[in-house]
Amino acid sequence: MSRSLRIVHIVGSAFAGGWAFHPLCLLRDAGHNVFLICPEEGPLPERARAAGIPTRIEPFPRRIRHARSAAAYIARVASWLRRERIDVVHNHLAPTNVWGRLAARVAGVPVRLTQWPGPLPLEIPVSRRIEMALAPLDSAIIAASTATRRIYEACGVMRGRIRLIYYGFPFDPFDPTLDGAPIRREFGIAPDAPLVTMIAYMYSPMKERSLRGLNVFDGIGLKGHEILIEAAAHMRASLPDVRFLIVGDALAPGEAENYKQKLYRMVADLDLQQTVLFAGKRTDIPAILAASDVAAVPSLSENVGGAVEPLLMERPVVASAVGGLPDVVRNGETGCLVPPRDPQALAGALLHTLTLPATARRAMGRRGRAIVQELFDLNKTVGQTMHLYEELLSAPAMRGLRWARR
Repeated sequence: MSRSLRIVHIVGSAFAGGWAFHPLCLLRDAGHNVFLICPEEGPLPERARAAGIPTRIEPFPRRIRHARSAAAYIARVASWLRRERIDVVHNHLAPTNVWGRLAARVAGVPVRLTQWPGPLPLEIPVSRRIEMALAPLDSAIIAASTATRRIYEACGVMRGRIRLIYYGFPFDPFDPTLDGAPIRREFGIAPDAPLVTMIAYMYSPMKERSLRGLNVFDGIGLKGHEILIEAAAHMRASLPDVRFLIVGDALAPGEAENYKQKLYRMVADLDLQQTVLFAGKRTDIPAILAASDVAAVPSLSENVGGAVEPLLMERPVVASAVGGLPDVVRNGETGCLVPPRDPQALAGALLHTLTLPATARRAMGRRGRAIVQELFDLNKTVGQTMHLYEELLSAPAMRGLRWARR
């Protein structure tokens, strides 16, 4: 199929990162007409407009019970989709899996897809039931990790209706030969001090009512910052000169900002101010990782966030054994996996990795870089996505098929 397609990506957050932005640019550069719909203004719409990608702001209802606003959203977006003669609607994040799907179906868009950046909505019973009820509206589901694919299969979605396509990643900025010494000097970290880095937004803990049946969170932030801070307290006696650099800011004002202040207080209460350092929001992530010995990803639910960048910089990763992280963090090969929400296990794995010979750590990092380059090459993943669009458009019998259930 050589014709130019009209493709819209509906993304459920204006704060989504490069995983949402870069595919839009590559699809546009391939000659397709690409559009973005977001619920509000924010970094993603700003980047898209700056790149010349037409962007619409369409606030959606936050609750399914808001029937009037839901109907208005569906009617408004469906009307626009019909008017623009859209060929493909590609949804990302909740609640676009509800409203974007329904609008695309009402509009009669030929190809309708949903892709989750992580398995969290499928791990919460209520949202999983909603997802499985609406999945038949899609032409196909894209799983961004093997964990997500397994959940769909366990819920009865046939393997042939699920495609494993990772969110691609630009490799160019990540040069393992970068000098990390300036970063260590900036933060007052000795050249020979073991340094553990965590790179993640600070998400406020999910409300208890959202977690019925998923008590592993229990008021802890999604990315597990508290777990790393507790691990630092455990490690201090065994490795007094170890330092932890936490990179990232509150995801948004409000509850996430309050959560950030809670983390600051936790570090002070544990007398870790000299051990755990907060770097805030940074744009020099490759340089920070060049200064690091090991990266930590103590998330409670995750796709592969926080693991790809360190491995590209040939740094081993110690991560929770959740979600898509085992796709790239492999025990003894590219790092270590530990049970989630277990600061002692995290401390033990970090201590083990930090005390390995530098050559062994670098070998882990090199293997990790090779795996990431194989799975997350942006041109490859966008090519796989484009192939799926074309396959579905050229197979009319697949459009609108109900999904087989066991």
